[in-house]
Amino acid sequence: VRDVTEVFDLSPFQVGLVVGSPGYGVLFALLLAGYFADRFGRKKTLQIIASLYVISAVASAFAPTYETLVAARFLGGLAFTSLSLASMYIGEIAPARTRGKLVAMNQMAIVIGLSAAFLSVYAVHRISELDAAWVSRLMIDEQTWRWMLGVEILPALLWVVMLFFIPQSPRW
Repeated sequence: VRDVTEVFDLSPFQVGLVVGSPGYGVLFALLLAGYFADRFGRKKTLQIIASLYVISAVASAFAPTYETLVAARFLGGLAFTSLSLASMYIGEIAPARTRGKLVAMNQMAIVIGLSAAFLSVYAVHRISELDAAWVSRLMIDEQTWRWMLGVEILPALLWVVMLFFIPQSPRW
């Protein structure tokens, strides 16, 4: 089993950059999120962000180089701004009597989503330790880190599709 450090022969600084690049993406995106939400509308901005999640997940899982991996994870960090934009969208679109409840449900969904992410990564790790032919055939045992990063592709695609069915919020 080779991890990402071995595959790309990473120094400790480079490992830190791979791990920290989503955080840098978040910091950068938060400066621009309000502008894009005002310019294109909340729904369109959320659709763009969801597409960034998909691109980030695919590019992270299939990254051929260290630089590609850092860039893909930075892109995923840009998409983390959806956490603040989703609450903004809900606050604008929801009737006053249910607004607080829906924003609270959004916060709960974030916690559940983070828990699901950790559990799915744990599941991939446990599967990689199985002595089964299908595990080797899918290279889960040798490319475990890629599967851990790629496991987010399906939820990201589902989110993109679901965003086509939400109404547009008022533009301010």
